[in-house]
Amino acid sequence: MTDLPELPDLTARLHRLVGDGPAPTDETVRRDLARGRGASRRRAFRAGTAGLTLVAVAGIGTAIAVNAERTPPASPSIAAPSSPSSPSDVSEPGGVQLVAYTGEQQPGFVVAKVPAGFVLEGATPFNLNVARADDHSGLDVFEDKLVVMLESQSVTGKPEGAPVKVGDLDGWMRTVEDGTQVLTYDDGEHRVVVQAWKSLGLSDQQVIEFAEGVTVTAEAQAGVG
Repeated sequence: MTDLPELPDLTARLHRLVGDGPAPTDETVRRDLARGRGASRRRAFRAGTAGLTLVAVAGIGTAIAVNAERTPPASPSIAAPSSPSSPSDVSEPGGVQLVAYTGEQQPGFVVAKVPAGFVLEGATPFNLNVARADDHSGLDVFEDKLVVMLESQSVTGKPEGAPVKVGDLDGWMRTVEDGTQVLTYDDGEHRVVVQAWKSLGLSDQQVIEFAEGVTVTAEAQAGVG
């Protein structure tokens, strides 16, 4: 086995490399210290900035998590007004509203609706009177009332008035000189007349709607003259 050469002492070699150089001046020492302090401050600043960034990101993450769990309440729905199911659901200006009739029917004509506050005053073989509850003027008085009858047998020809539809039936609507509305229509077997006194304030459509709820029975008779 070959003997390895003896290595020189490391400490001695370092002393020889350094040599006897000149001692550092005070200015050199001051500059070295200044550079060291500056480097230290820069490292501290970078470390602090990184810490603040992490905190901010963590804060945003927390805010998002809270908002995700707390769904904002829906805006209160304001409810909008319902559309009338038929023209009679809203009172006409100065008039009355049609309502379902649930009382006792009269012979000759059956009705489904009447103006609010009105009753069936009574009927003859020739007419049905719908009047205010406190109206006791008699069945031969048509003023301030809604009256249903069959057209007189002496009347011939097509009725006067604007063509209208009473459900699926043909009708004619006119207003006479005093403002009373007169609706005439054919139900297939009879020619029916509905007269609405002007003081009731019903619209033409309400008069038509009232007529749509009228059923003529076998007791009804048409007058003569």
